[in-house]
Amino acid sequence: MISLNIRGGNRFQKHIANVTITWCCKKMMPRLRKLDLHLHIRDIKDADGYCLNDSTDEVDFSGMSPRRFMIEVQRNLSLTDFISTIIHEMEHVRQYVMLELRDMNSHVKWKTKKYRHDFTYEDQPWEKMAYAKQEKYLLECLSEAVFILDPDKNGFQK
Repeated sequence: MISLNIRGGNRFQKHIANVTITWCCKKMMPRLRKLDLHLHIRDIKDADGYCLNDSTDEVDFSGMSPRRFMIEVQRNLSLTDFISTIIHEMEHVRQYVMLELRDMNSHVKWKTKKYRHDFTYEDQPWEKMAYAKQEKYLLECLSEAVFILDPDKNGFQK
């Protein structure tokens, strides 16, 4: 079961986030059956978004693979940047689930290689891949996902 909890933002942002995350799950992880996502739309000072592997208890895992995540997204982004950021963070979720990315005590493990936590952001291979995927998937998401822009159906104000 895929569980999604969205806090913050307005009704329109929550709707866009819900549709985008649902699309990402089907596109990036089509066979995934267990996932617990918490999305917080809020003001963030130094980034457009974050993804945190929030798996701590045995029930938060499927085998060795984590299944509980916290995503934060900046609330003042343009529509395309908002969707693009969610896609980027969902790529990190996929990386964690597929065990490509692992947070260790003293380092980060990307596939088979270890990186220090202070490794330059722009040089992190998992970030390079997430940026490439957000570019690749943005237009696909906008053309395939069904966003309801009728205020009577999703409750946002014109």
